[in-house]
Amino acid sequence: MANNPRDLTPNEQNDLTNLDSPEVPEYTGDAQGAADGLYTRTGKAAPTEIFPRGEQDNGPLIPQAPETTGFESTTETVAVDREPAYVATEPTYAETAEPVVVEDETRRGTTDFGLFLMRLFLGAFLIIDSVAIFFRLGGNEGISGLESAFADYPYGSGLAVVVPTLELAAGVFLVLGLLTPIAALVAIAVTGFMALHAFVAQSDGFNVFAWTPETWLPVMLLAASLVVQFTGPGRYGVDASRGWAKRPLASSWICALLGLAAAGLIWWFGTGVNPVA
Repeated sequence: MANNPRDLTPNEQNDLTNLDSPEVPEYTGDAQGAADGLYTRTGKAAPTEIFPRGEQDNGPLIPQAPETTGFESTTETVAVDREPAYVATEPTYAETAEPVVVEDETRRGTTDFGLFLMRLFLGAFLIIDSVAIFFRLGGNEGISGLESAFADYPYGSGLAVVVPTLELAAGVFLVLGLLTPIAALVAIAVTGFMALHAFVAQSDGFNVFAWTPETWLPVMLLAASLVVQFTGPGRYGVDASRGWAKRPLASSWICALLGLAAAGLIWWFGTGVNPVA
């Protein structure tokens, strides 16, 4: 029966470790090799340095053949790469197309300010003219003066009230920039009616060079109303967040045609006069 290893003498322990035991592999390798991730598994072979220590830091890593003893041994080497190898390559640059410049459609320069001035002047004139009629300001004869001007029309007294009322409503909404398409529609209707009245009252017919300022004023007001209808109010108004404030489309045509039709209907049913004849 074998003695207990704790009871053996040092010489006996050395003899025990020197026994040939091919079934139990022995792992050899120093601390530097373990740190480099290289381990050698041998049978009874002597420790083998796979890479010489002196060449690991400066020179290339050259594998060395293991020293052999008087008997055959198999060597298995496991290398663990702790740091990946990097291959230096020249950067390649792909051909890039020229940048496409996209215009910012939100930038309108002074367009919005110009639309604001147009809307402000048109609305202010309509407000001032209507207030002067209602309160007889600035030497205006008031509603009675309009009744005298519309005396030849069957509904002259009614028109004398309707015209300044429409002017005041359209003027207030235009100045505020509120419901601008509807306000411009009303402005087109009332200024269109006044343009027809001025055209019929003057005796020069279609000779535009002979028209008086009293004829040109309602015509230009009608033109300004159409301009506001087609351009929109701009961003300086209550309607700034609305689509028609920036890009009025079909609604402008519809409102412009409705305004002109309303002017024709007011004239036809209010006066019963054919302006062409």
